[in-house]
Amino acid sequence: MIKLIRQRTIENPIFFRGIMFILAVTFAISLGWWGVSDDGAQRNIAEVGGESISLDAYNRAYKNASRFYSQVLKAPFKEEDLRKQVLDQMVDQKLWLQEAIRMDLHVTDDELKESIIKLPGFQENGQFSGELYRGILAREKMTPEQFEGQQRDSMMIDKAKSLIRDATALTPHEIEELKKTNPPDVDQEQLNRLNRKREKVVRSYTIGLKQKSTVVIHDDLL
Repeated sequence: MIKLIRQRTIENPIFFRGIMFILAVTFAISLGWWGVSDDGAQRNIAEVGGESISLDAYNRAYKNASRFYSQVLKAPFKEEDLRKQVLDQMVDQKLWLQEAIRMDLHVTDDELKESIIKLPGFQENGQFSGELYRGILAREKMTPEQFEGQQRDSMMIDKAKSLIRDATALTPHEIEELKKTNPPDVDQEQLNRLNRKREKVVRSYTIGLKQKSTVVIHDDLL
């Protein structure tokens, strides 16, 4: 299912735009690195490049991901597989954030504000609602400061990935081979192939980050 989401997004950038808000506020939020267990003692499920991912954050991410599958996608899933996917995603996000910091990337306050007020889930009648914003975060047991910090991190990750994507292009040979297939819409097919190539490059870059970093997973806590 995750592959389906990725493929449909590549082929149609506006696909799942509404669902992306749900991911941002319920699933992606929980990919943050904060969270202390109720007894006050923090336990970590992974260490990535010397930084920790808490068990509490992981459990919250899994809960929201399973809710997303069952309530939004209405798709069956295997708990073991989804748990692994959630943790893999958290590790990847951690690696990309560290890479963004190494790239010396930044998100300005204005960029952060603009990204939040444009989220459809925080809008009423097409306008950003501070009351709705605070209410949603309160239900997620988050403060605006926590959400905004994680949103800033997410935007830094997006900037890092964009640098890698934008440096990728189809070669003249690839374009010629494409034209030989006589697609109904050459320009659209060229764009589709470019997007697929760019996503492949990002996945390869992610693998490279994992190989260069030290990642320790505590499987007994899964």
